[in-house]
Amino acid sequence: MGKASERISRVKYAIRDLIVHAKRLEEKGRKIIYLNIGDPAPFFEVPSHVREAMVKAVMERSAGYAPSEGIPEFREAVCRKEREVNEVTSITPDDVIATAGVSEGIQLVMQALADPGDEVLLPDPTYPPYRSYAALNGVGIRTYSCLEDEGWTPDVDDLRSKMDENVKAVFLINPNNPCGSVYPERRVKEIVDVAGEYGVPIVSDEIYDQIVYEGRFRSAASLAEDVPVIGLNGLSKTYLVPGWRLGYVYFHDPEGVIQDVKEGVVKGARVRLSVNVPAQVAGAAALNGSKEHVKELVSALRERRDYTFKRLSEIHEFHCEEPRGAFYVFPRINLRKWRDDLEFVIEVLNDAGVLLVNGSGFGENGGWHFRMVFLPTVDILEEAFNRLEEFMKRKRSG
Repeated sequence: MGKASERISRVKYAIRDLIVHAKRLEEKGRKIIYLNIGDPAPFFEVPSHVREAMVKAVMERSAGYAPSEGIPEFREAVCRKEREVNEVTSITPDDVIATAGVSEGIQLVMQALADPGDEVLLPDPTYPPYRSYAALNGVGIRTYSCLEDEGWTPDVDDLRSKMDENVKAVFLINPNNPCGSVYPERRVKEIVDVAGEYGVPIVSDEIYDQIVYEGRFRSAASLAEDVPVIGLNGLSKTYLVPGWRLGYVYFHDPEGVIQDVKEGVVKGARVRLSVNVPAQVAGAAALNGSKEHVKELVSALRERRDYTFKRLSEIHEFHCEEPRGAFYVFPRINLRKWRDDLEFVIEVLNDAGVLLVNGSGFGENGGWHFRMVFLPTVDILEEAFNRLEEFMKRKRSG
């Protein structure tokens, strides 16, 4: 009695697990620089037309439940945005389901796709909730490697070698969290082709689709033709409102192959009733309105990316691939004076007062790496790197 379930005991979330320790240090008077969470809201202003739409919705719209699939105007706005931004022309509002952020989308899709004992194929490194929701649903995990020396792009040969009749879906995260990679079009098409050969859908997380510094992002659904793709996206990153918890799932399924899966996601959505109505109204305004803030956001982040990459490159105990999208960098730790990368980030927090995320929290290939966000302004990043550089100097000579 009183003991937590075994399945919840298996859940870990490296991105937030060390925050409690950081808060204890702050209570003792330490100044901590948080570079662990991908929350743009403290550093960028939500566009005025989006904020005004939220206020207007609160004042004028009903406070009642919405349809479980989402309000029509939001679902229509999603279709328009995906068509205009990502060249996804195959979906209608009936193919779109509103979610409380991408995280709920992952949960709904995972439980609709696979039964206990089935398996899914995830990238390694990967965003931790994919592993957690698989574990909570009794779904087995296989992983395919992303190649650090090729900018953390997927190893298609490794992916193909992991495929068999037990795999129910192939998951992509592009642009990538935690690595900041943007997959070349040919690589996305190769993965789509493998999924098509084995008759399984692609699940493509594209939350950073508009935050790209070099190259061109291509949505899996825009390249998939008759291969089914389940798209995951939302407004937390590009539209700067992670606290509103608004995302969506869409189904590119021209031949109706995964109609049952879509109906399963809708059933799950009905169980949780509905997504916040004012957020959906404001979300529709965001998707339909001006995109000028996106140019400003990407420009500011490119400057911070460049500064971050320069400073990391000057610390010779790290090796870093330059991120091409999102707002994360994933350096390798070449100085091995710690038991593992978790001990490294704990000591950085205790000694330098900078909170990073251990790379092993993103999978086996993340071992001896760490994830850092470059959302803060350059002056904050400068202080963080000055502390980190001094810390590494002491370790180098110690």
